[in-house]
Amino acid sequence: MPEHSSAIALLLLERPTCLDCIALKTGLAVTEVDRCLTIIGTSLDLVRNDRERCRVCGKVSPVFSLLRR
Repeated sequence: MPEHSSAIALLLLERPTCLDCIALKTGLAVTEVDRCLTIIGTSLDLVRNDRERCRVCGKVSPVFSLLRR
């Protein structure tokens, strides 16, 4: 699971991404992605915007990104 969490973190550093696009790009089920996001959120500043446009597919939905300092 740590390798999946690091891959997702890299995706989120590139651009804000919705749950479906994260699952598609990583090949994981949405439930697995959700579990990884929980893990990522314990150590990094994970941001969830409920009504934002995904920078991958363009759909307006909950979008995840990482806050950079």
